[in-house]
Amino acid sequence: MFQNVDAPAMRRINKAIVLQFIRDHRTTSRIDIAQLTGLNKATVSYIVDELISENWVEEIGYGSSSGGRKPILLRFNANAAFAIGVDVQTDSIKTVVCNIRHELAYKAERATPGITGDGAKARLLSAIIEETRRAIAATPTSAHGLVGVGLAVPGLVNADSGQVHYLPGLPDRDWALRDAVAQQISVPVFCENDANCGAWGELTRGTARRENLAYVSAGAGIGVGLIIAGQLYRGSNGLAGEFGHTTIMPMGERCPCGNYGCWEEYASERSLLRYILEAGGDPATLDRDRGFIDQLLNEAQADNRACIRALNTLGQYLGVGIANIVNALNPDRISLGGTLSRAATFILPEIERSMGYRTLSQNRTIPISIASANSVAIGAAALVVAQTLFDTRSVIP
Repeated sequence: MFQNVDAPAMRRINKAIVLQFIRDHRTTSRIDIAQLTGLNKATVSYIVDELISENWVEEIGYGSSSGGRKPILLRFNANAAFAIGVDVQTDSIKTVVCNIRHELAYKAERATPGITGDGAKARLLSAIIEETRRAIAATPTSAHGLVGVGLAVPGLVNADSGQVHYLPGLPDRDWALRDAVAQQISVPVFCENDANCGAWGELTRGTARRENLAYVSAGAGIGVGLIIAGQLYRGSNGLAGEFGHTTIMPMGERCPCGNYGCWEEYASERSLLRYILEAGGDPATLDRDRGFIDQLLNEAQADNRACIRALNTLGQYLGVGIANIVNALNPDRISLGGTLSRAATFILPEIERSMGYRTLSQNRTIPISIASANSVAIGAAALVVAQTLFDTRSVIP
């Protein structure tokens, strides 16, 4: 059965539909909106006039006509409001300010080495708030100001409650991170898994609005963000995409989650130390706490054979897990992000080789690309915009 929707709710839904339509087209007109959305002309005209008065939309002149009056062209005002995205990782915090078309107005990155052990949660929270306040100060003046702050966090995150059930490197569990930040920030705060934000950020870079996309975040752990028919898929408890804890080796290495043979144990940063040792190298020469991947890449580029072999092995195992995703979901494309994506020269050929062996023939043409370095932070900001300005989920049965 469909939900009953009262008149005020329907007006909000129609307004979000019209605003999103205008955003998704470089220019359009009232008649085009009515014809392509199915809304009647009077409703569209009323909503457009309201959006113009609120500075969300601009009239920019007349279009061509095939007969009758020339239509007045409309353009989305991308700078009517802004959103902040904060990508919180175990060793860094990246902060961006985006307009509501997800174009960057500000970007900053801060290293956060040593945020572990006693007091780590308090130090991390202090760093997040400090970087968020800097971003607020750097936000351009606009008609509607900041619509919110999006926090992208690795680990197990409940987007509805804002609870972080597990964050790599921190001993604390069930941290109410969203509420902790909201108490000190004067704008709405949202909290989401970083892989979900990465997936949404990659979706905003594409031209297709209803595509199927899997974003693989490979770094200290492995997370997967899923876009299905243009919508973020979170699962029944918000924990969908934990492919890092699917089993690829039944009698394999013990994972911190308690399982054996998790994909994460074979295709994340921590597996590289084992692979270097197996290849005859000395992992002790690399500082695990400071720029580990950059050190490893420098060694590989200097023709350190053990480091090259370790990256190749990791690429093979990444390919095993990605092949499972492709065979299960048949997405339009795969996007690889996280710290390990910086090693694309060494791992991407191995991923593609593994996929060639392990995917069904129809899936071998599915492209895999390296995600933008800013996808997670931009995706966090873009999800804030999606949930505050363009959310029409109240009409879903």
